Amino acid sequence: MLNRFKIALYTLLSGVNVALVGQLKLNEVMVLLSAPFVFDIRDFRAFPMFRKIIVALTALFVFQVITDLFVVNSTAENFMRGWAAIIMSILSFLFLFKIMKDDTIIFFFLCMTLIKNIIWTDDNADTDMSYFKFKMVPILSYGVYILSFLLYRKGHWKAVLALLLSYCLLCIARDSRSTGMIFFLGAIIIYCFNSGMQLTRDRLLVFGIAGLLLFQFAYGCYVTAVLNHEWGGEHASEQIERLDNPYNPLELLMTGRGETFAALAAISDAPLFGHGSWAKDDNLKYYRILLLYQNEEMNERLATSTDHLIPSHSILLGAWVNCGIGGFLAVLAVFILLLRMGCYLIGNAADTALYPVLVLMTLGVVWTFLFSPIQQLRFNIPAIGAILLRAYYECITERHEAAAMEPAPQKMVFISPKGEI
Repeated sequence: MLNRFKIALYTLLSGVNVALVGQLKLNEVMVLLSAPFVFDIRDFRAFPMFRKIIVALTALFVFQVITDLFVVNSTAENFMRGWAAIIMSILSFLFLFKIMKDDTIIFFFLCMTLIKNIIWTDDNADTDMSYFKFKMVPILSYGVYILSFLLYRKGHWKAVLALLLSYCLLCIARDSRSTGMIFFLGAIIIYCFNSGMQLTRDRLLVFGIAGLLLFQFAYGCYVTAVLNHEWGGEHASEQIERLDNPYNPLELLMTGRGETFAALAAISDAPLFGHGSWAKDDNLKYYRILLLYQNEEMNERLATSTDHLIPSHSILLGAWVNCGIGGFLAVLAVFILLLRMGCYLIGNAADTALYPVLVLMTLGVVWTFLFSPIQQLRFNIPAIGAILLRAYYECITERHEAAAMEPAPQKMVFISPKGEI
């Protein structure tokens, strides 16, 4: 009961900002105050993957300190904000891993996050499409997580597929393409591990080639529909119409995530130690590169009216921009550890009620590290990481116990879950 109370506070207070070392969330203040009570050195010995993630994040902090103090001489305001973000990421990992002890707590976290998104998610949007993407998607996605959990727990995995595919089509139609693709791929993975299909290397190769061809065909149909104003919204039309070859998905990725590619130019200018915390794009060099990828004209008056940070929109590249190659390697280590656990769960946890959520979160980790702002390392990654960690060690424990009870090794069969919360 106490853990549920902590989860409720953590989620609901995450929408309240506090003016402390820049902007902290009120739930981060709670995490900071509770840190001495949740830290247990024995967890580092008992859970090696957890230890490795914390060590990698600590290394990221060290590299950031070196860059800020000894290389670029960042202002106190900037480096304090940069350091606080990394510290809060570490403490949030410690806090959430400690209280997310089983599926019931994780399910409660999903429910409370849904409520938080209804209350606190930003609804200041200029158009219907942006309102759907920034207000409705966080709400609906957690609603789909919860329904998938409940349906899968009762063995209705085909109903889960229908739910995921329906939501995928809704997201693509309403201009939230990345979310739609994650749920589409999630449906394919869940089907593969529940249909009794034997995934050999040759089959994976054939499926991969067929999947690429199917994707290109579907993408071509999508582009044609958007250009004819039969699908998608105004934002999608504007993006696709300014592409030289709209049927090349890489061009759409580059214009939609131009910040990620602009970050590569910033990295090439300071590859070893980076530009420091909250580094400003003073002469708008990287902002101009961003506009080049987006095929947009520079509005000098508007551009110079506000400060611009060096764009990145990628956790991996953002760490490199901020604190050099050392920071990039530290964040890459976190990414690899999370992906390793997620892939293990995809292959071995299909008999748990949480399986659809684990699949979707693993896919989300890939997109987030590649194409989401580095701030997500502080806001979303600790919760996802804690969930994957708990599920990973629970799965390993159950498999070891099952192996110890079996007189001889048996072939694993993936079945639909029938466990209770």
